[in-house]
Amino acid sequence: MPSGRIAKLNWTPSFGQYTTTINKKLYRLGADKTEAEKQFRFLQTKTDMAEEITAVPTFGEVAEAWLLHIETIHDAERFRLCKARINEFLAYMGRDIKVRDMRPRHIEDWIKSKPNVKSNGTRRLYKAMILACLNWAASGKARLIVSNPLRGKLDLPEGGSRGGNAVWTPELFRIVTENVNQRFADFIRAVAWTGARPSTIRLVEARHYRPKLKLWDVEDLYQGRISKRKYVKRVWLTPEMIEMVERLNKEWPEGPIFRGRSGQPYSGDVITMAMYKLRIRLKDKGIDLPDGLIVYNLRHHFATQFIVKHPDKLEYLRELLGHKDLKMIRKHYSKLFDEHAAMHDVLKDFKPL
Repeated sequence: MPSGRIAKLNWTPSFGQYTTTINKKLYRLGADKTEAEKQFRFLQTKTDMAEEITAVPTFGEVAEAWLLHIETIHDAERFRLCKARINEFLAYMGRDIKVRDMRPRHIEDWIKSKPNVKSNGTRRLYKAMILACLNWAASGKARLIVSNPLRGKLDLPEGGSRGGNAVWTPELFRIVTENVNQRFADFIRAVAWTGARPSTIRLVEARHYRPKLKLWDVEDLYQGRISKRKYVKRVWLTPEMIEMVERLNKEWPEGPIFRGRSGQPYSGDVITMAMYKLRIRLKDKGIDLPDGLIVYNLRHHFATQFIVKHPDKLEYLRELLGHKDLKMIRKHYSKLFDEHAAMHDVLKDFKPL
């Protein structure tokens, strides 16, 4: 900007919004003061670093840049799928929608318009693709937008139904873990051995480990969330998990300890994509995985096996799964246990006086 001229954030009545002028160019920043201040700081940073400024880029512009990035860091199959999903969204919404004008309903309506997108896993993959694009655009590597307007606002289903017809068996578990790379096998085992949500495990860091208590203290990962429906304080670790955790903590003392072969932390869409590609590889070998088999169902398997072995310890299971009460357990697993019989088993040898 010209010497002696300092850019300021101004309310411009004639436009009915906040504006600023940088290098003799006027930028309209909207009527919301908080959002305008964020955009103003963003524009200043771009100017200080002598970077090209696009105050309100379209999603088409951002998506094009993201796909170029994806093409350089992922294989051809991953790039093809990303490009296909993004182009489908652009065809539905149009390339000229401004990123700051994007709302959750745009994504939801797009998915509803696709009759073949029914399963929770597929819906999650479609949503995660848009989020990944916007997260990258807002990151320090890209700096194309001020922030992701959809961050924390999209409902991301964990996966398919809690079990359904896609049941993990010891044989399936062996086949899957033997046909994926060691890093992804570690991630799958972590879900199977703890019963924790994949979305929790992929964010765990070395600092969460409490060796004396033999658990992960992950409450900080959930602090600040508006919804308390999924709020986990700790994840209990089996002896096998402790050995794995201590090994991974040494390898990744900073940041998430579960990472892909590229060294990047797992994201939800990467996990879904890995299972999709595994299904194709195994099919070429004459092995068909059951429809709907996803990593999240290992949590269901954990709960099922626990109830079978310990029907009188549902409160323990509630703690292990991270539920705030027994409502969800009774709703989804009541067919597996008889609480009436379990209660009498507990009272059988109970003598309060």
